[in-house]
Amino acid sequence: MLTAQDYTDLGILLSFALQPTKRPSSDDYKRTLARYRSEVEFRDAMNGVLDGLSAKALADSDFGLFLGVERESPFAFRMSDMPNSQKSEQRLLWGLVLLGTAAYAYPSVADLEEERVRHVNEADFEAWLRSRCEQMRSREGAGEIVPEEGMAQAWRIYADMPTVFKADRGRVTNRLSPKSTMYWVHQALSWLADQGMARPDRTAGTGTWALTERFRVMVTEMASERAYTYLRDLDRTPISPPTREPLDTAFIEATSEEELA
Repeated sequence: MLTAQDYTDLGILLSFALQPTKRPSSDDYKRTLARYRSEVEFRDAMNGVLDGLSAKALADSDFGLFLGVERESPFAFRMSDMPNSQKSEQRLLWGLVLLGTAAYAYPSVADLEEERVRHVNEADFEAWLRSRCEQMRSREGAGEIVPEEGMAQAWRIYADMPTVFKADRGRVTNRLSPKSTMYWVHQALSWLADQGMARPDRTAGTGTWALTERFRVMVTEMASERAYTYLRDLDRTPISPPTREPLDTAFIEATSEEELA
């Protein structure tokens, strides 16, 4: 039977798990995480609490306890919570770039199963995603319908934007403008860093990021989503006239700074 101290430890572990940039470096996090990984009763109690919050443990490792949430969870993240997401076009760009990051970093099931750091250079990734958009343009010209309606809108917005556009007046002079794709690539990778899913790679120079184990776990969770597999396999899939389906934005709407740790 659990004691009052056990319930305190459950709260401590949950508190750390809801802070995505926290690593098990503190004594309390190490201790309660070790209990979760080794004590069946403690683990069951934590999983029960998470279930009541419409959440679940995606993984537990030396990197921490990683959580995922359902859309109805009080910890769920909404697209409208993203910075610069007031307009539908902006939300579509967020979705495309974040899905693109997943597809770029993990282009196959085998890559997802391999536990190693993935590096993303902003310029290289932007060029890759732009080429994907051009592939979708070519496929549309050949009669194929992009099976996700949201993606069909998003690639047009992305493809029609210049790669770089800098403001030429006011306080934001010479800064990347939201009217350029490099702005959205940088913003997306910076946001992932805020969620503990990426970090600047200082050894590779400016504009390069290292994706963390947390990001790999999250992509593994949504690896069967149609939007991700379509973008990932685009250059390996023959042109066909598939039935269009609504864009599944679960990767965005169910990801938050509270969700993964």
